[in-house]
Amino acid sequence: MKSTYNVLFSSLFLMTIAAVSSAHAAGMVPETSLLIINEADQGGSMNIKNTDDKAELLYTNVVDLLDDDKDIHLIVTQPVVRVEGGQTQHLRFIMQTNGPLKTEHLKRVTFEGIPQKMPGKNKVGFNIRQDIPVLIHPASLPMVKDAWTLLEWSASGNTLTVKNPSPYVVRLAPQVEMLPLHTSAELGKTYILPGETLTTKVKNGTAGNNQVRFVPASRYGIQVDSYSATLKTK
Repeated sequence: MKSTYNVLFSSLFLMTIAAVSSAHAAGMVPETSLLIINEADQGGSMNIKNTDDKAELLYTNVVDLLDDDKDIHLIVTQPVVRVEGGQTQHLRFIMQTNGPLKTEHLKRVTFEGIPQKMPGKNKVGFNIRQDIPVLIHPASLPMVKDAWTLLEWSASGNTLTVKNPSPYVVRLAPQVEMLPLHTSAELGKTYILPGETLTTKVKNGTAGNNQVRFVPASRYGIQVDSYSATLKTK
């Protein structure tokens, strides 16, 4: 299977274009594509660099993906801070929970640089927002590097199902291939949460296949070698 897709979560570029003679871009760049929060440390940290040559305000916002994740509070100590041009800001994230965690959780965090007001009537500024995942790891849970091997795949008729019975968040490319007939399917998501089940319709049906091949992602979202798992049929 030839795969050119990238499992890194993309940065969101929001730009408004007007009738102007010049434009100015601002960018806050995180040092890694994933923020890991360890329960044992009650938080984590990350460096953000202002790649512009002028000072900007760095606005940091944590986003909950699920309602139950609101019980896990992740607080950035400096949600708004001035960062000089070309300088790096160290951000600290503090985690608060209602009790010990049993499974990994996934949130997102955005870093947005707000540029200074530019002089002149023929110039406009626009912001670039970096949007990356936040993986929260329980203190009592051992680290594993290949949690994708714990996924359970099944097929019936024209439906493909994948279940994650493990306590780990699994990241993978959404495109999968069933073997030996090389039947393609699309999961629609780049991650599967603990206890989550995903189903997708397969246009050509699933009959005749007994394996599923997909491309998982490492801890930091780097694409690794494809993996083939047993496909249970009903």
